[in-house]
Amino acid sequence: MDKFLKSKDNGEDCDADKENGEEEIPRKRTKYGMSGVWDYFKKCADGKTAKCTKCGQICQTSGNTTNLSAHLIRKHPNLSTIEESKAAGPISTLLQKKYDASSARKKTLDSALTTYITSDRRPYCVVEDKGFRHLVEVLDPRYQLPSRRTLRDVCIPNLFIEMKQKLREILDKIEFCAVTTDGWTSKANENYLSVSCHFITEEFEMRTAVLSTTKLKEETNHSAQNIANSLRDVFNEWGVAQKITAIVTDNASNMKSACEILSKSNVPCVAHTINLIVQECLANENLKPLLAKCKQIVGFFKSSTIAYAKFREAQNKENPLSLKQECPTRWNSAYHMVKRFLETKDAICKVLLNTPKALSPLSADEIVILEDLEKLLSPFEHATKSTSSSSLVTVSMVIPVCCGLLHNLESLKGNLATEEGERACTILIYGTRNRLLKYESRSNTRISTLLDPRFKKDGFLSPFNVSEAEKFLESELSMFNALSEPHPSSSNLPAPKPAVQPHPLFDFLKKKKSEKIRSIRADSIIGLKQYFNTENVEPSISPLDYWKISTDNAFKRCVKKFLCVPATSTESERMFSKAGHIVNEKRSCLKPQQVDMLFFINKNDWTK
Repeated sequence: MDKFLKSKDNGEDCDADKENGEEEIPRKRTKYGMSGVWDYFKKCADGKTAKCTKCGQICQTSGNTTNLSAHLIRKHPNLSTIEESKAAGPISTLLQKKYDASSARKKTLDSALTTYITSDRRPYCVVEDKGFRHLVEVLDPRYQLPSRRTLRDVCIPNLFIEMKQKLREILDKIEFCAVTTDGWTSKANENYLSVSCHFITEEFEMRTAVLSTTKLKEETNHSAQNIANSLRDVFNEWGVAQKITAIVTDNASNMKSACEILSKSNVPCVAHTINLIVQECLANENLKPLLAKCKQIVGFFKSSTIAYAKFREAQNKENPLSLKQECPTRWNSAYHMVKRFLETKDAICKVLLNTPKALSPLSADEIVILEDLEKLLSPFEHATKSTSSSSLVTVSMVIPVCCGLLHNLESLKGNLATEEGERACTILIYGTRNRLLKYESRSNTRISTLLDPRFKKDGFLSPFNVSEAEKFLESELSMFNALSEPHPSSSNLPAPKPAVQPHPLFDFLKKKKSEKIRSIRADSIIGLKQYFNTENVEPSISPLDYWKISTDNAFKRCVKKFLCVPATSTESERMFSKAGHIVNEKRSCLKPQQVDMLFFINKNDWTK
């Protein structure tokens, strides 16, 4: 009623104004506030379009901001709401609303955060750090970080379950695999057993997956039986017990005995064996005092900032070298120390002679001994590196590496300048023959060498071991040929059609042909001869690339069975180095279940 009376009064006033000769002035619509969308758009001259100040796109607008808001939602989600709002208010107000827990954007950001935690080995408490929270707030104000408990109890377990299912599906499809295992102690003084699986895919790619990082079944018992029981549980959980070709471990007696209990072939780590040979040489009484003196000099520079500054200045280089200290548990660290010492010997001598109360520098004779030692240890450094890859075939290189070491040492023996060097060479030759030649008599390593087209029979030292390996490989091929369909050969290829009809006089030939029995062993022998008669491929060619294009299924199955075995257990050693970042001071109290999940996700990220 009031509204009606007001409009009537307004009407009378208007009539009065008209009578007085005054024109009617149209009223303007009351403004209730400018939309925040216009903070990101500028009206064009035509009045019907607007230009985005962020990307420059032209959008239609007929007096409202519906199209403009939709553009912000679609192209600039960080500046708008995820869902379209009919009543578009200021953008600053809309951005205060956090993502819904079920929104796709929230799930994407949570997944990215989880990947950051696991890949870079960050502690859960990073989501509570002031600087990190500020960074996330600047990047996306609408994203609310999950708490450390949500990360630990929801995000990480969900990703673990997802990746575990994917890996299980992959392992179900493979026919053969190898396992490496070793133990390590965390900073919380807890012992863990790591188990890694190695296999060759259908695309002939080498893959490595971590199956488990858990404590032994009985924590106070490190016996072979307890290790075997713990490994058996892991194998049964993943369903690979019957697929394992060999288990690679260090030279510890309890590890070897555990493999015997499990009835699995054991391959001792080649890198660990090489390290034992080198350590036996360095323990020689003729070298031990010299190496101790060398370590003392390196330790002097490491402990004195003044001496180390003088050492860097004495090198007269833009990027001066640093000294390296020997660590007996780190492979080839003595070689690295000696090599760097010789590279910087002039600077070392200059600083020691000009520094009061410093150690005495090495004499010229001692430097010559170190030069001989550096020559002797260099082949062992190369051997360790060439057999320690986890993405390439390495088990086939063990026997050729042993032969190469012996040939190198024999050739160096007459070119050494000191008696100490000659004694060290003799010790290394003895250790190589005593420890590494055993690999020629192991089935896994010698068959793998035959299957490597780079080496074949030429990689062996003993002709007897070649013949024994050939017999074993022949029986393996015969077994696989018996289980598979015969592959095409020159005898069963389609023959050309005869020009004239054959005379019945030769019908007996058809009868004899039909009565012939295919010999699986003969096919295996023929296949081996054809393979051995071809030239060896270049050392730079991967054996997996060679066999990938082969049409012989029996050979391919042998390759997957034997070449999947790694030559070393360095994959476990690499896990130990990552363990120091995962179980660190900020999270030394991680539960074993959390340690297992973090290791699994970190090492198996290729399955995502």
